[in-house]
Order: sequence, then C-alpha cells, then structure tokens
Amino acid sequence: MKITDVETILLCYRYEQDEKWKWSGGATLQRNCVLVRITVDDKYTGLGEIGESAYLPRAIETMINTRFKKMILGEDPFNIEKIWRKLYVQSAHYGRRGVIATIISGIDIALYDVIGKILQRPVYDLIGGKYRTKFKAYASGGMAKSVDSLAEEALGYISKGYFGFKVRIGNEDPEEDIELIQELRKRVGPKPALLVDAGQCYTNFPWTYDTAYRVCKKLENCDLFWLEEPLHPDDVEGFKRLTANTSIPIVAGENEFTRYGFAPLITGHAVDMIQPDVTRSGGISECKRIAAIASAHHMRMAPHIFGSGVGFMANMHFMASEPEAFIMEHDQTLNPLREELLIKPILYKNGYVELIQDLPGLGVELKEETIKKYAYNDIDAVNKGEFVPLY
Repeated sequence: MKITDVETILLCYRYEQDEKWKWSGGATLQRNCVLVRITVDDKYTGLGEIGESAYLPRAIETMINTRFKKMILGEDPFNIEKIWRKLYVQSAHYGRRGVIATIISGIDIALYDVIGKILQRPVYDLIGGKYRTKFKAYASGGMAKSVDSLAEEALGYISKGYFGFKVRIGNEDPEEDIELIQELRKRVGPKPALLVDAGQCYTNFPWTYDTAYRVCKKLENCDLFWLEEPLHPDDVEGFKRLTANTSIPIVAGENEFTRYGFAPLITGHAVDMIQPDVTRSGGISECKRIAAIASAHHMRMAPHIFGSGVGFMANMHFMASEPEAFIMEHDQTLNPLREELLIKPILYKNGYVELIQDLPGLGVELKEETIKKYAYNDIDAVNKGEFVPLY
C-alpha cells in the first residue's frame, strides 16, 4: 500500500464582538483549524489535526504542500515509525519544535486514522488496546471575568457533573490574580476541584521564579487541584525549584514538544504532572513514547485538549490506551469547529466524556456543510492570528 495524496483543510470561525474572550495571551478573535487528510491507494483516507494551527494556517498549508507531502508520497502508511523519523530528521534544520512538531503530529494522527480504517479497527486497538473509554472531565473555561461571573460559571459546570473547573489568570499585576482565586474559592466552597492556569508562555512579561513562588505561597490554603504553567516553559530549572517548594501540584507541557522536550520535565521532576497533546507534541506515536517515560517515573498525565473535534477524538484514543492519562480537559469556549464538525458528536454525560467504541480509525466523519460554512479565506488573516496580546 502507498500514500497517494496529502491535502489540507483550513477552517475558521470568527467571533462576534460579544463572543470574544480574554486570557493571559490576550483577546481571542477567532478559532482557526488546519486538518490534514492522507489518501492511501486512491481509496482510503485518514484525518489528523495540526494543533494550535490558528496562527499560521497558510504557512502550514505551504509547508505541507512544498515539503512534507513530498517526504511521504509513495510511503507505506503502515511504516509509521519510519515516516515519523523521516519527517523529524529531514525537517530538523528548520524545526524540531513548534510548528514543525505540530505538522508531524497531524500527519502521524492521519496515518493512524487511515490504518484503522484499512484494518477496520479503532485507533486505540493499534496503540495498546482499551484501558478505559470513559474519562472523568473538568470544565476548561474561566476566561478573564469578574469573580461574580466566574463563580456563577464554575457552579454551573459543577451542577452538570464536572469534577472541577479551570480558571485562567495572568493579569499584569499578580496580586489581582491572587485575590481573584482566593475569593473564587470562598464563593464555590471547598469541594469542587479548582484548577488554575497561569499561562505564562503567552504573556510578554512572564512571572519570574520569585513571583511564581509568592503566588503559590499565597494560594496554598486554597486547595488547588493544580497550578498550570506558572513559569515560561523554557525555565525548566525554575520549574524544578517551584515544584520542590510548594504544596500546590505544578503541571505543564502544552507548550512542550517531543520526548526530547518532555524528558527533562519528567526525569528532573520539574513538574508533578505533564500535559502532552497529540496534535502538538509529536502525534500519537510520540505521545506514547512520552507516556512511557512518564510511567517509568510514576508521573501522571492530563493531556491538553483545545482544538477541533478531530483533535479531541485523537486525544481520546490516546487516553483510552494509557493508564497514566487520568482526567480529560473539556474546553467550554465557543468553538463550532469542535461542536459542529463531526457527524457523530462528542458524548458528555454526568461528568464523563465517553468514547464511541469499535468505530474504525478515529471514528470521525466530517460534515461537509460545516467545512463549507467555515472554510478559511484570506480575509480571516486580517486579524493577524488568533489573539491580540493584552500587554
């Protein structure tokens, strides 16, 4: 069997004025998505998602059409390890991390999808089998709102069965964040899990170790489930110090790539949990390798999931095969590319997201009307990406 074509599907949903939201990275104006579709023997097709592709959709499309497509045309899709290494090595002089890792991720996911369809087996059967198909979920929302609206939002999610609620912080003045979280804990009570995302990769002025340490000490009595990315991801030594000196579990990884990036976090105990994403970290193949390193060091995973329905399902199949992947992020921001794209919708019930079992590949089929409705065009680039920095 041979790969006979590689295509991209570019999608965009532009927010109306009252739909825009803010976080540590700025004001979000739209949700973009780049899917990759691989064809085998002019007959079978597989889909993958290139994670966080919102910022460079045309550049990604060009890189695939002019470089990556040529690397894999004619290859046997079953040779996933060979293809992954070829993509990584032959792009190393201009990649290894970032957008190149996300392109490799999308291609890798599409290969698993098409193989599953050829064999008529779900992807989780190809990567270790079914450990679980129901995932305890937390509601991922909390975008730069007043404490009143955040408390109302959080209690609404808890009433729907979510075990916890994620709130984003990242104000220019960390004291405002501290006061917000302390007051929010009072409002929602002691029981719901409160997850806090500082998002320090995205701000122009990321916290120093001293600032992060001060924030942690003032929030230790709030019984946080975790504090996410309280330092810039390049500050691995800072993460080590912080994790060792606070009782709050520290997590990171959504902005890390491949086993080579995750290994220092895991082996150095720089964090308490990692957050790989199959659409960003190197695909399903690489996330399995990352998971093996984590398991060897008794570290759990809580994958980052914030894309379209295709990326959501790819992460679910990975989690289904992994004992260490214990909770699922369920994005609550408005995103029709997640909610309207799939013919078979994502199933949520009583605090759990459930994987539809035994469907071949990822089990995803796209609605053609949604693809047409949200097709990306260059007028969308007027926004110059997905978000505008706040400061």
